[in-house]
Amino acid sequence: MNPGKRPVIIYGGSFDPPHRGHAALAAAALRQLRPSALYLVPGFRTPFKDLKPVPFADRKAMLLASLSAAGLGGRPEVKVSSFEAGLRRVVYTWETVAHFRRLHPGAPLYFLMGSDCLADFPKWRRTDLILREAALLVGMRPGHSISGLRGAPFTPLRGVFPRAASSDLRAPLFCGRSPRELQPAVLRVIKERGLYLSSERELLRREITPARYRHSLSVASLAAELAPAAGLPAQLAAFAGLVHDCARDMAPAALVSYALRRAPRTPMLRTLIKEAPVLLHAWAGAARAAELFGPLTPEIREAVELHATGAPGMGPLARLIYTCDLACPGRDFPQAAMVRELARRDLDAAFRAANYVKLVYAFSGGGWVHPLSVELWNSLQEKKNG
Repeated sequence: MNPGKRPVIIYGGSFDPPHRGHAALAAAALRQLRPSALYLVPGFRTPFKDLKPVPFADRKAMLLASLSAAGLGGRPEVKVSSFEAGLRRVVYTWETVAHFRRLHPGAPLYFLMGSDCLADFPKWRRTDLILREAALLVGMRPGHSISGLRGAPFTPLRGVFPRAASSDLRAPLFCGRSPRELQPAVLRVIKERGLYLSSERELLRREITPARYRHSLSVASLAAELAPAAGLPAQLAAFAGLVHDCARDMAPAALVSYALRRAPRTPMLRTLIKEAPVLLHAWAGAARAAELFGPLTPEIREAVELHATGAPGMGPLARLIYTCDLACPGRDFPQAAMVRELARRDLDAAFRAANYVKLVYAFSGGGWVHPLSVELWNSLQEKKNG
């Protein structure tokens, strides 16, 4: 490398979404190294695999808004690169470093990262090539040490930077919250482009009553919180929680009419119409959600159709929504808080408790009880005793 040349900085990531921590790292790197160029390089496809991944163009728009809000927009040395997007595949860091080395032969090259990424660096592909072509430029984030990288050199970035991770911000966004780690300009882009389920929430808000919408947001929020423990993506859980009750505000007569037009004519349909037409809202919710949002995956359809009754053999998403529907904040019976706290420790135990609470409530009313709820209880007892 030619010490007479000004340095070049590469800052890669998903930027899904870009937050204040990203902008703070970029600003500090500009102050400390005064580079000829700082390239922010959003990946083409983020590792966040879910219902509706945020396209590169939208992540670039958010990133430009974030840079502008941080006072970095319009600076000629600050560039958002489409290199990885242009390849239309997953691109490894060593490939990106090699690309910018070709663009800037002889210039000191730095790869910018937060200290939260440092521990995993030895697991990256072709680290030898990365370190041969570029130095690591590392900013300290709370809770992550930058002391020692198995002998690999790095340049510390002066300052301490916000504790923020894009992966922690998506779940609140799915549920309509505005994390303070995001600048207002980024939140405006999200709303304008309907990202992170914002377009789906707006459509749902017009479909159901305000009280039902608040309940749906509450279920979605708890489901997104518990999704990692269930081995599920937060967006999948949040979407199922949002739409689970989208037919709940239909009057019983309207539910019967809707079911008679669309549902298969089965003995159970006739029984529901006679004994508990309100329970049709679960089946109707899945049908209505497909009309509003497009075809549902089998796991989402199952979660919506069974959220009220449950059934033996439910999948992980269906069990999660069944539990969260009973236990979400806003429920006015004491068992809800108990099941909610239990779910944060043991999801399977909370699912069993939710089934028990629902059955006790159903039997205490002295009315008809859906056989699937009883079958679920029996299957759980057999599993417990087996």
